Amino acid sequence: MGFRWRFKTRRGKLDLSRTHSVWRRFRSYTRREVGSLAGALAAASGVIAMQLAAPWPIKVIFDHVLSDQMGGSWIGAALSRVAPSRLSALAWICTSVLVIAVADACFAYARDVLLAKTGQRVVGRLRHDLFKHLQRLAPRDLENHHTGGLLMRLTGDIQMLRQMLVGAIVSMGENALLILAMVAAMFWLNPVLAVLGICTVPVTLWATRRISRQITRATDKQRERESEIASIAGDVLGGMAIVQAFNREPIEQQRFARENRSSIRAGVKTTRLESRLYRVVSLASAVGLCAILYVGVRQVFTGSMTAGDLLVFLSYLRAVNKPMRNIAKLAGQLAKATACGQRVAEMFAIVPSIQDSPQARPLEQVRGEVTFDRVSYEYEQGIPALSEISFSIAPGERVALVGHTGAGKSTLVKLLLRFCDPTEGVVRLDGRDLRSVTLPSLRGGMGWVHQDTVLFGITVAENISFGCPTADEGRIHAVARAVCADEFIQLLPDGYDTILKQGASDLSGGQRQRLALARALLREPAVLLLDEPATGLDARTRRVVEQAWMSERNTATTIVICHALHDMERFDRIVVLSRGRIADQGTHEELHKRGCTLYAELLTEGEHRPAWRVRGAS
Repeated sequence: MGFRWRFKTRRGKLDLSRTHSVWRRFRSYTRREVGSLAGALAAASGVIAMQLAAPWPIKVIFDHVLSDQMGGSWIGAALSRVAPSRLSALAWICTSVLVIAVADACFAYARDVLLAKTGQRVVGRLRHDLFKHLQRLAPRDLENHHTGGLLMRLTGDIQMLRQMLVGAIVSMGENALLILAMVAAMFWLNPVLAVLGICTVPVTLWATRRISRQITRATDKQRERESEIASIAGDVLGGMAIVQAFNREPIEQQRFARENRSSIRAGVKTTRLESRLYRVVSLASAVGLCAILYVGVRQVFTGSMTAGDLLVFLSYLRAVNKPMRNIAKLAGQLAKATACGQRVAEMFAIVPSIQDSPQARPLEQVRGEVTFDRVSYEYEQGIPALSEISFSIAPGERVALVGHTGAGKSTLVKLLLRFCDPTEGVVRLDGRDLRSVTLPSLRGGMGWVHQDTVLFGITVAENISFGCPTADEGRIHAVARAVCADEFIQLLPDGYDTILKQGASDLSGGQRQRLALARALLREPAVLLLDEPATGLDARTRRVVEQAWMSERNTATTIVICHALHDMERFDRIVVLSRGRIADQGTHEELHKRGCTLYAELLTEGEHRPAWRVRGAS
């Protein structure tokens, strides 16, 4: 293993090898911005030149105007040619101060604007690519990542990464060049004083390294406490109804207060250590300044340097501390940006478990014939969710999947949507292995209603046309009426143009379910997948909604996951699942005649009525 450069910073440990690795991973995003970065560096060079020039007008005032010695140096000689009197010389010097200030402001403005534009463009492209990549991942690929963590990578982490990809290049270069330029100017002015000024650097670095370790530990502890606070607040605010229903407010307040006190103590300790570091650095700087003043003033008395030279030297000495602090601060930012960049890179490194093969071809004119051929699936190795499942569904057939929780009903639907692929066996649509067709064409021929309805913070009409954005207003209204949704949509403030709240919390469960069903039916899919579509509906609305997908107008192959079993005679076939296997299948009457015990049990549990109800029976 090669040598690894590591530095302690207040924001973490800066490992240059890790930083270089992250930089190589994302440097392509900055290549398109080489021109803007070059312009920013040029502007930064202008800022450096103006900062070097800033103290010289004061030198001229002390050495030539106040002393009434207009000659004596090349500066004085040049000034005496354009300004014969001290007052006119003072006017020229004041003008030069303004010119330097204006030029410095212009260069700094150009640098900041160019960096901001470049950074935002890089962040925009990076965020777009990450969002696009996340959408390509199957739901199971993201199971180990919390939504909050993914959002943090899309927002905060990418913003921190911008500092490495854009800001660090110009900031590090500008501050390093400024330090070199000022140190060189200090040695040019007076080598003895320059050596005295540099002697304080080792003491400052030692104190910074020693105390920074303690600051890092205190900061880490504070972040842990803040993370706990955010976790508690997120849990409580997200489940406020449950908290209030179980009278947990006092207990949750105590838990929050305990973590809050710990965070406050950690924050105070961090501030105390930072203040101690500042005082130590200030004291070391003061000792160095005293030595420089003593030696420098004696040299002015002896005539080996002018008062103006001493003022310029002291200006550089004080100014050089700022870029040094900036570099230390930038090192801390790079340490944090490296960690954020690795988090973003981890997301890009996830290979989609479900993707089109190079030989995949689109499906055309889907008929809706579904076949499960000896299909087995394991969520975890050695724990089968499905075992040797084989059955076929003819185009237009209506099939119910029934069974206890965990029997494998939802897994069959996930396999059909290709959210996951079988561990063994083949799932076919119209005789073609799903793995041989493109995902857009496969899912484009399907409509899905999940039991846990998901709606978005867009208008009602946009939610209904989510899978068919080109649908006109007439089709949207017609499908809404078919599922008995039009009646409550018309009562909303802006009707179909009403923007739903987050999670559609302004609608009831039944209303959300009807919109989800309308969304699926609007696509006119060849295969319709329904996970208990009547959830949350009253008896009257349930009958109306069921007519929407039971009517002759619905020619799709319809697969329904049933939890509450009622009116099972409406299905062409019922597949009874038990522990990932097919226990039996057939029509309601066939299962009755064969005396399927599990089916009878499910009817009794779901309906709380006699286990068998033949069509037409009283």
